[in-house]
Amino acid sequence: MASLTIDTGLITLVKIRETMARLPNLDYLSLSGALVPADRSGSRGIGTALGGRFGGKSALCTVSYTDKYTINMLLEVPTGLRFTEVEIHSAYERLPSAVRLVEPCGKTLVKLSYM
Repeated sequence: MASLTIDTGLITLVKIRETMARLPNLDYLSLSGALVPADRSGSRGIGTALGGRFGGKSALCTVSYTDKYTINMLLEVPTGLRFTEVEIHSAYERLPSAVRLVEPCGKTLVKLSYM
């Protein structure tokens, strides 16, 4: 069981992915701060390099428009997502992206908070 909390003023998705790759079985994932995509294409395919089990609680508290790239990265994880609790705080309207994030967790999700 591993947990990862990243709360920073500025970090790229590549750095987040590199850190997540070292912790393949995350039971708690918390990302907050100003996240930036790795390039202008929005980092398509960045999550395919991740493996392991992603379960437990996920908290995404971003203050920029790039939270959709973080969600896309998580959705690309080949082994899938099995979060039991998802908490999303966003300064921008991202409800459709939030719904996309929790859809793969349909059998495991117990609690969803969106603010």
